[in-house]
Amino acid sequence: MEYEESPGENSHPFDEDWNIDWDWGTNHSPSDNDVPWWEGEERLARGENLQQWDMNDEELFFEEEVSDDQEELLSESDKKFIAHLRRAEAVIKGIFDSREDHFEVVEKKNGKLKLFQSLHGKEFLKVVKKGCDERCAQLRVVDKNPYVGIYHKVTRRWEYELRAMVEYGVLAGGVSRTVNVMNKIMEEIKDEASRPIIQDFSRRADRAAKDRKKAATAIIDRCFAQRSRLLVLRVDLGYRKGKFIESEDFMKDMKMVKKEWTLMSDSLKSGKVAPNVMAVFGKLEYGVLAGFHYHLVVIMKGSGNRQDINYAKMVGQYWYSEVTGGEGRYFNCNRIKHRYKKLGIGTINYHEKDKIDALKGVVIDYIVKSDYYMSALLPSKKTFVQLSCTNKEQMVRRGRPRRYLSKV
Repeated sequence: MEYEESPGENSHPFDEDWNIDWDWGTNHSPSDNDVPWWEGEERLARGENLQQWDMNDEELFFEEEVSDDQEELLSESDKKFIAHLRRAEAVIKGIFDSREDHFEVVEKKNGKLKLFQSLHGKEFLKVVKKGCDERCAQLRVVDKNPYVGIYHKVTRRWEYELRAMVEYGVLAGGVSRTVNVMNKIMEEIKDEASRPIIQDFSRRADRAAKDRKKAATAIIDRCFAQRSRLLVLRVDLGYRKGKFIESEDFMKDMKMVKKEWTLMSDSLKSGKVAPNVMAVFGKLEYGVLAGFHYHLVVIMKGSGNRQDINYAKMVGQYWYSEVTGGEGRYFNCNRIKHRYKKLGIGTINYHEKDKIDALKGVVIDYIVKSDYYMSALLPSKKTFVQLSCTNKEQMVRRGRPRRYLSKV
């Protein structure tokens, strides 16, 4: 029987979300007065009187030009925009973490000089060559991710040289000057990324992700200690297109989102949404185009529960109708589990090591990963929820001993 989508159900994940066109006020352009948030906080720490950008004010400029309420896949332009942000973050982190020279002069056998580029150097130039979307300058929330902000800050400062580098492959003055200029750019990136405020920010976010992974893995182990078969659901929970994007009060909206999540998680734990729930993991994220959305994993008892697609749909429908009153949307990952190369959802038995590794690795890693946008927008705020609905006192295995020892 063919699967039928229900009201409120997305046909695509929230990480590749809505087709929204953006506009930043009237005739807005970046200027020298646009100060990155980390520099603003550094100056405030030194007691300087600096007017910081307040997202509550700037969100007033967000304008959505899509009038109908039909969910749409990302346009090619939107996909390139999101991909650019991800590549910019990755390449800046890569350059900072590496200890090699990214550009060198190499003398060939015939005596001519050749430009050598490291992998990070090549990747940096690839990102530069693809160019920025106009929304990189229009949306100030883009640079709230400090690594994306560093990329844009440095490339704007060296725009002339980088444009020539991309077009000609070498700067005027030859290979030696090219190496000198490009390594200056690399050093500037490292200097920006090595600011104490950036490093503290990154360490906190990454340490929190590791702690979430450790705690989630321990809960999964306890679930398998109690049950030899689990049913794992993976559902994305979000909101209708444009909701919270044109926010007049970011913190007020944030309180509403977390209030609805509390209602959802309590309902999951109490059994109102689906039966025999053993554990719940949920991570709140903020997408530049998608707004607020949750990545959710629900672990149920596997014995007698095999309809994972339908249970995942029940979770999504409860979010849509009971929690958000029709304002929510959801994506049922279990309905497309046949597309995953490493399957860590659906029915998993204690002896299926590949599936358990995928659950602990691919699935949980994705749920607990660092989200630099949320970490910057809501510092020191809890964005991850884990609920163990099992009783630790009942963790002793009962019945016939397992034939194979679980390796979880």
